[in-house]
Amino acid sequence: MTLPDPASPAGRAVRALRTTLQVSAGACVALGIMGLAVALLTEDTSALWPGATLLGAGQLAMLVAAAVAALGLRAVVRGAEPRPVTTRVRGHLATVRTVLAVVLALGVVAWILVRPSAVVAIVASGLVSAQAAVLLHLLKR
Repeated sequence: MTLPDPASPAGRAVRALRTTLQVSAGACVALGIMGLAVALLTEDTSALWPGATLLGAGQLAMLVAAAVAALGLRAVVRGAEPRPVTTRVRGHLATVRTVLAVVLALGVVAWILVRPSAVVAIVASGLVSAQAAVLLHLLKR
């Protein structure tokens, strides 16, 4: 299986989808490292679970985005028409972004109600994971 010419529409789609896959996978790893750091550095157990779940939501969203990009890349490399594939991938990334934003907003509010003593950690973890939603917005362009 050979890669398409980089100047062709299929070649440009392969490059865009490969970049999306790499960035999504990298963000997933980065959020995992942040979650591990929160777990190791948190002395107050009331802040551990809120931080870990909010970072985990971002990590899961980026894992789904990486899978979507990988499936799109596979389709284009196998010879599918690039425009419908990239349009479908953009649509899925927009859906993942929206779901992540809603989950984070609801998660922050719910955790603040459950553990008001950990409000700083909750908001900080929510904002770190919200960067994944911003990244998804930039990737779908």
